[in-house]
Amino acid sequence: MKPGLYLTIVSLILAVFLSGCLEQKEDSEVSAAEGAIKIGVLQSLTGDLGSYGGPMSDAIKLAAKEINANGGLLGKQVVLLVEDDQTNNVAAVDAVNKLVKVDRVAAIVGATGSGQSMSVIDIITKSGVLQISSSNTGTDFTNYPDDDLYFRTASSDSLQGAAMAKLAQARGYKTASTIVINNPYGVGFEDVFIQAFEADGGRVLEKVRYDPSQTVFDSEVEKIAASNPEFIMMVSYPETGSLILRTAYQKGILKSIPWLLSEGLQADNLASLIGNDTSGNYIAAGLEGLAPDLAAGGAAYDAFREKYLAEYGREPGIYCSNSYDALAVVALAIEQGKNATGRSISDNIPLVANPPGEEVSDLGEALRLIREGQDINYQGTSGDIAFDENGDVSGSFIIWTVAENGSIVQGEKVAV
Repeated sequence: MKPGLYLTIVSLILAVFLSGCLEQKEDSEVSAAEGAIKIGVLQSLTGDLGSYGGPMSDAIKLAAKEINANGGLLGKQVVLLVEDDQTNNVAAVDAVNKLVKVDRVAAIVGATGSGQSMSVIDIITKSGVLQISSSNTGTDFTNYPDDDLYFRTASSDSLQGAAMAKLAQARGYKTASTIVINNPYGVGFEDVFIQAFEADGGRVLEKVRYDPSQTVFDSEVEKIAASNPEFIMMVSYPETGSLILRTAYQKGILKSIPWLLSEGLQADNLASLIGNDTSGNYIAAGLEGLAPDLAAGGAAYDAFREKYLAEYGREPGIYCSNSYDALAVVALAIEQGKNATGRSISDNIPLVANPPGEEVSDLGEALRLIREGQDINYQGTSGDIAFDENGDVSGSFIIWTVAENGSIVQGEKVAV
C-alpha cells in the first residue's frame, strides 16, 4: 500500500471515530439538559459582600436538596449553577451572560447586592429569564420596567429606611449625618431615611456617599463628624464599612457620637474586621443597627434553622431564610405551572405564595399538595412572602447589637 493512500485511510477512520465521539458527547449533553431543570445562583461569594453570599448560597442548596429528595420538579432533578459576582458589577454581567446565554437557566436567584442586581436586571429579564433576589432592598426595583420578571423575598428599603427614622426618633435624636455606599442600596436607603426623619421634625446636617472601591476614608469620616450631629446613620457593607468604622475609632468619633448601622453590616465577622483596642477588646462592642427580624417566620423559621444547622454545623445568618424561600417559590411555581420558563414561573409565583390556598410551610408537603391539584399559600421561613403587584414583600425589623464577645445579638422590634 502506498504511504499516501495509507495516510488517507487512517485519516478517514480517525475522522469517523472522532465524529462519533463528538456526536456521543453532544447527545450526552442534550440528555443531561433534558434530564434536569437548571436554576442559576448569582451570589457574592467574595468581595465586600462575601460574608453573606456563601451562607445564602448554602441556604439555596439546602432548598434544592429538599426539592430533589421530594421528587424534583416535573419529574426532573434540580441542578444549581452557582456563579460568584465578586460584589462587582462587571463580574456580575459576565456571570449572567454565561447563565442566560450558555447555560440557559430557567431562573436566577440573586444577586446578593442591589448594585449587582441593577447591573444585570435588563440582561436577565429581556432574555425572558426570571430573576428573584433574597437580599436586594434597593428602592429602585419596585417600579423598575422588568416585564414582571423580577421578584424579591427581602423587603424594600422604603420600609427599612422609614424604620431607621422611627428608631432615631424613639431615641430622641433631632439631628443626623449620613454616610452611605454610593450604589442603589445606599442611596435609596438614605433617601427614604432622610424623607421620613425630616417629616417628623428631624434635620440631616451632612450627607456623604462613598465609592465602594475606596480603601481610605479619613476625609469622609472627618466631614460627617464636623457637622456635630446627634447621631450618624450608616449604610454600608462589611469590608468597606469596617474600614470606615475603624477610621472613626482612630479619630475618636466612633465612641463620642452614637452610630446606627444598616443590615448590610450585620455580619458575624464585623467585630473581627474592625479589630481590637489596645486592651484587646472589640472596638465594635456596643454598636447598634437595624435589620429584618429573623424570627418573623415563627415555627417555619425554627424548622429551617434546625435543618440548616444540621446540614452545615452553623447558624443561618441574615437573608439565609429569604434565600431558601426564593428557590422554594420558584420551584413551587414551576411545579404549579408545569413549565420551567421565566414567564410561566412569573405567572405562577403569586398562585403558590399568596392567599387563597392551604397554608403550608414544609417544602415537601407543598410540592405534594400541588401534585394533588390543591391550591397552596406557601408560608415563608423568612416571614410573610405574599407578593404585591411589583414583586415586593412586606417586612418587620429589629435592633441588633454587637456584644462584648463580638457576636451579633438580636434585640427588640421596631415599628414601621
